[in-house]
Amino acid sequence: MQETKIWKVNHNTLTELNKSNLDYEDRIHRWIENDIKIILPDAILIGSKIKTDHLKEIDLLAIDSSGDLVIIELKRGNTPRDVIAQTLDYAAWASTLKVDDINSILQKQGRKETIYELLNKNFEDGEEIEINENQKLLIVASEIDAITERVINYLSTKGLNINAVTFNYYKDDNAELVARNFLIKRNEIFTTTDENKRNGRFITKLFNEGKLLVGHKVKYIPLNNKGIENVAEIIRKGSKCLKIAGTDETFSFSGLRKKFILENELNDYNAYFPYNQWGEWELIGESENKELAEL
Repeated sequence: MQETKIWKVNHNTLTELNKSNLDYEDRIHRWIENDIKIILPDAILIGSKIKTDHLKEIDLLAIDSSGDLVIIELKRGNTPRDVIAQTLDYAAWASTLKVDDINSILQKQGRKETIYELLNKNFEDGEEIEINENQKLLIVASEIDAITERVINYLSTKGLNINAVTFNYYKDDNAELVARNFLIKRNEIFTTTDENKRNGRFITKLFNEGKLLVGHKVKYIPLNNKGIENVAEIIRKGSKCLKIAGTDETFSFSGLRKKFILENELNDYNAYFPYNQWGEWELIGESENKELAEL
């Protein structure tokens, strides 16, 4: 597996820093728990030390911007056979989790938000994310042996969303440095699955089928029912496609919905739960308006 070398620059002289031993079992776990983005920039941490139905313990569980659960397992000195088998077992269990199961895990972890609320707060177009259609596996270690590397590479070529990440640790006087390396380049895995999921989302389908076009106008029905006129224009395809008068800001459907609800005290609607919102939006037509859910 690729290893990063680090040199200290002192004027015109480079001094190589030697890699040191790292007690990664606890320290790496804490680093990831404190900031999941050091390994997954597009993910939310669901929890740490998650109990499975067989009372085994997943080191870390996350969900990414595609709605896929990510099982993160530290190698902890296990044999290659054990760490791969264990991670696959956890993925099999995670594949059975429904939304209510994930919400239950969040509650046990002391989180107040539901998984829907977390997705909508953290990701653009969160309302269109399908939860746990696929699972991704990430093995974390201070180093990966040749057998584990070979097995992970093999499984990834057979369609399994699996990768490994290592942390190389260096010390220089009082400074500590860490270098991160992925076994498989992140843009070489997950891409096809994630792109297919994006293409299958509701608004994307409406654009692809020509039912929504640039220049179309929509209104938010609950706001209209309150006697507040509102019109948003579709200015482009994709996320943040809506623009309203009075601001240069652009919005996604869920983002504009949240703005309308919070600013106008639409207390019967949850600003952070947009998953049934397509009956709340209306496409303004020449002869009649039609709910997006009916298109």
